[in-house]
Amino acid sequence: MADFSRDYRIAYDVGRKSCTMAFRCFDTPNSVTVYGGDFDGYAVEDVLLDVRRLCLELHMLWSFSLAESDISRINARTCEPVPVDARTARLLQEMKSFHEREPLFDFTIGSASFIWKHFDRVPDELAIEEALSHVSADKVSVVLESDAAGGGLVPAVVKSDPLTRVDVGGAAKGFAADLVVARLREAGIESADVDLGGNLFLMGKHPAGRPWRLSVRIPEGIEADRIVVEVEDVSAVTSGSYERFVEVGGKRYQHIVDPATGRPSTSDIVSATVIAKSSLQADMLATTLLMSGSSGYAGMLARHPECEFIAILQDGTILRSA
Repeated sequence: MADFSRDYRIAYDVGRKSCTMAFRCFDTPNSVTVYGGDFDGYAVEDVLLDVRRLCLELHMLWSFSLAESDISRINARTCEPVPVDARTARLLQEMKSFHEREPLFDFTIGSASFIWKHFDRVPDELAIEEALSHVSADKVSVVLESDAAGGGLVPAVVKSDPLTRVDVGGAAKGFAADLVVARLREAGIESADVDLGGNLFLMGKHPAGRPWRLSVRIPEGIEADRIVVEVEDVSAVTSGSYERFVEVGGKRYQHIVDPATGRPSTSDIVSATVIAKSSLQADMLATTLLMSGSSGYAGMLARHPECEFIAILQDGTILRSA
């Protein structure tokens, strides 16, 4: 198991009246910067270290590589109830509820994404069909079970198919960002910049008293004008086929697998950014928008008018809701 005990750095910026903690978690670099003037050094460091501890807890719960994580135990070949942390139960419930509104987002895609990430060749049709037979959100339920220690009821996850595998990659960092922001608010922080592996939450107002200015990255090779958005107390999440990919048989494929085909998505959208009050919502919507392509863009806007959408197409066209 990786040792995260000293994998962080805290720095003050007197001019900006800020304190930043950089740390690794969720297999990616992260940072949290809080603003607020004259800090009590020990107090603000305690808050940031508490945030880091929270993230490490979530990493241990949701890691695919740790055998004792909630996700690994759920993905074991069993139909027996698997007791889980309340945060894991809530994450799965939120993903299942979102799937009911956006069927293209399926958190049980794990069996199909697994064969693309772990095969050294392109899976054949039989392997894909077999994997897809285990993909269905209806196969996973969150229930309450009696605690073995006699302490009452605890959340548990039950699968109707032992080979169904959940994949929380399209929501975990978003949910974590929401929990981090809630922890900062509890500590009295009013302005902060939270970046969990690219999942941003710009909390409150910019320390200068104005809205935050967010620049949306233009993928390499795409000719398009710079996109700058002014936001306040929202999350911004970008999902891009240019950033993450799997390489199979010497060819690169998008990392998001389409539950309709069992193959990596071939959408004409190369970058999907969603701005929302909830980072979890923004995360799931960005993943879904990337898969839906330009043909599904208008429908997503109609179903989620409270969010802002920015899509960059392969030909450089920019679709923007506001």
